[in-house]
Amino acid sequence: MAQTKRSALRLNHDTQRRRGFTMTEHSADCSMVQSGIYDLINVEDDATFANGVRFRTVMVEGTLEAPKIQGDSLIIDNGIVRCSGRIHVRRISGRGTLEVKGDIICESIEMTGSVNTDGNIRCSGDMNITGALRNAHHIIADNLSMHGVLHGNDIDGRVIFTQPLHSTMFSRFGMPDYQAQSRVTLIKASEVSACKLICRTIKADSASLREGSAVEHAICSTALGTDTTSNVMLLKGACRRVHLRTA
Repeated sequence: MAQTKRSALRLNHDTQRRRGFTMTEHSADCSMVQSGIYDLINVEDDATFANGVRFRTVMVEGTLEAPKIQGDSLIIDNGIVRCSGRIHVRRISGRGTLEVKGDIICESIEMTGSVNTDGNIRCSGDMNITGALRNAHHIIADNLSMHGVLHGNDIDGRVIFTQPLHSTMFSRFGMPDYQAQSRVTLIKASEVSACKLICRTIKADSASLREGSAVEHAICSTALGTDTTSNVMLLKGACRRVHLRTA
């Protein structure tokens, strides 16, 4: 039986003592959030979700571990979220680390940091990521904008944009280098714009490739643009070739 809905739940060490939460053994002591429906869960230290937790908003400043995450808004504020199952929310936003073993189903993603998923990502709206995105299976998004490093298998979308991140901000905070090449097996989209991308196959109406991008097989119906540092080994489709200026 689910617990009665609570207006707000703040999880920190003071709250643990005050409310008497059950402590479980993980990498550190953490609060167990029991099954129930919540308006707001504020994770300031470490917390673990039981099965059946649903929410309107979760704010994660510490570390959250969950078998699955279901609710409206998941906001990461310099925190870490690890989910061993599926995430099904309306939106994901913030900055930090998101690690998911299952699928992500949402309407929008706006993240700075690291997103690692072993399942599929199905985003019905915009997916904007600054940092690193690694996905082992399938990404579906209306508009995918990637500033950093993308490692993926199959990507479907209307507009796909990816370029390395040129900033010293991340190195100052001990984060990995986001200026490396992105690698994707298959991209299918209406429009593709990529810098420093290694890809086996691109199927698009139009594609622009810059900064050392390399594609084995491209199928374009409207236009294919490349600068002098990029190449396509095999091109199919009645598209117009465009020579782009090298940055």
